[in-house]
Amino acid sequence: MSVLLISYDAWTDPDPVLRIVEQYKHIQLSESTYAIETDEQTRTIFNKIISLFDIDIHLLVVTLIKPFASPPKGQVSKWLSKRLPED
Repeated sequence: MSVLLISYDAWTDPDPVLRIVEQYKHIQLSESTYAIETDEQTRTIFNKIISLFDIDIHLLVVTLIKPFASPPKGQVSKWLSKRLPED
């Protein structure tokens, strides 16, 4: 399983990206940034999200691996530590 970082700048209400993200084990890193656990390819997730918008948005989907830096006791750090593979 891979962990993908999804970051975007589209501000619509309701946020259509949440419909995609909620289909996976995920954690929210900021207002418009999520990490998801999936067996799907980075391009597949990108295409699912970009197809939700009829305007140009800034969208980044990146595969994450260890090491990473985060406050060690935080919820995000714990979630990523459990799921990220070693480099």
